[in-house]
Amino acid sequence: MKGHVIKSAGLLLAITLLFPNLLGSLTDVNAQTPLPRQESYQFTNGQWFDGSGFRRRAFYSVNGILTLKSPARIDKVFDLKNGYVIPPFAEGHNHWLEPQRVDEYVRNYLRDGVFYVKDEANMPNIVSQFRDKLNRPTSVDFISALQGFTGSGGHPLEIIRQFQKMGVLPKEWSERDFDGKAVMIVDDAKDIPSRWSLLLEGKPDFVKVFLNYSGLGEARTGNPKKTGLNPKLLPEIVRLAHKAGLYVSVHISTAADFHNALVGGADEIAHLPFVDFDKELGNEHFLISEPDARLAARRGVRVITTLGWLKADLGDDPQREKEARTQVVIPNLRLLKRYGVKLLVGSDQFRQTSLPEILLISSLDVFTNLELLKMACEGTPQAIFPRRKIGFLREGYEASFLVLEGNPLTNVEEIKNIGLRLKQGYLLNLQN
Repeated sequence: MKGHVIKSAGLLLAITLLFPNLLGSLTDVNAQTPLPRQESYQFTNGQWFDGSGFRRRAFYSVNGILTLKSPARIDKVFDLKNGYVIPPFAEGHNHWLEPQRVDEYVRNYLRDGVFYVKDEANMPNIVSQFRDKLNRPTSVDFISALQGFTGSGGHPLEIIRQFQKMGVLPKEWSERDFDGKAVMIVDDAKDIPSRWSLLLEGKPDFVKVFLNYSGLGEARTGNPKKTGLNPKLLPEIVRLAHKAGLYVSVHISTAADFHNALVGGADEIAHLPFVDFDKELGNEHFLISEPDARLAARRGVRVITTLGWLKADLGDDPQREKEARTQVVIPNLRLLKRYGVKLLVGSDQFRQTSLPEILLISSLDVFTNLELLKMACEGTPQAIFPRRKIGFLREGYEASFLVLEGNPLTNVEEIKNIGLRLKQGYLLNLQN
């Protein structure tokens, strides 16, 4: 082995696994100062996930990239002591709406091994307050749709009003300011061009559209939780998005919304049906049809889970939660799995990470631990950043990974036991 190498495995074990936050080379996750020189590391005695199982091998991190080739200089060697190495997790659906708490968000996400976040609609006024803290090797990588499209009086206007009362939005904003600054309200095709130009000014990473209870007899006029964009307007928004090189993610609540999103050309569906599960409607309103599952698979449409709403909305009614699980959620998941629809992990719970979502999906016994791990570590990160080499532990990919104490393929709870976190070649310090 070339260069200077630290050879004391016992000392390394104590430092890297028992006291990882004491390493002087670690960087502050919220630091805005220039990053220190990127060191070259060797990682030995690790079990590395290869997409189907774990293989014992030694990897190196050089200039933030994984390699199997020994570099000319090795600054440190880390004995992983048979730890299980997996790619980082991703959050496929959230909304970072509290700029004053973003430092806390970042620490929590990195603590849980969630390195990539997709913000499914936000406001430029909010995102501009924290964007410079993100997308750094020692922070969370983040994309946002910014203002989503809805109809007059529709979802998520009720949430926007709440955040203004909480003082997150400027006090001087009136209801009229919400249109354009917080959301794009479109009731007619002639409304689309001006709102589209305004959206592009903020440089969104993708486009969000809100369909809500759009089936026959489902909409509730005047109730923002039950209304959204007229689905007839969706194809034109999709056309403009694709022309601009952007994909379209569609919020849904019912199976009719799921269908309307598909036929309208959506690239991604941001929820499974049952969001705000409506006990006034029968289960048939929330059950995806086989033709729609086939269509989603054929078109390569991604579907985000957001099962955190089972507890968030129904946790105070155990019987209703059980009914939602057994009669709606599990049948929908089994159907989508049968047809090979690509599922992404996303919680839509803005004060928590996607780690509880992964465990919740596991509890439904629809997916094997291997299928779930691939969904969480491969499919979801790649869907968020498709042009980056992430989601796999391979030659030439970003040197980002988690070291678990136990095997998550035999016990999924091991994903909570993270002993070491590396992001783009930097060891993470989660102090403070």
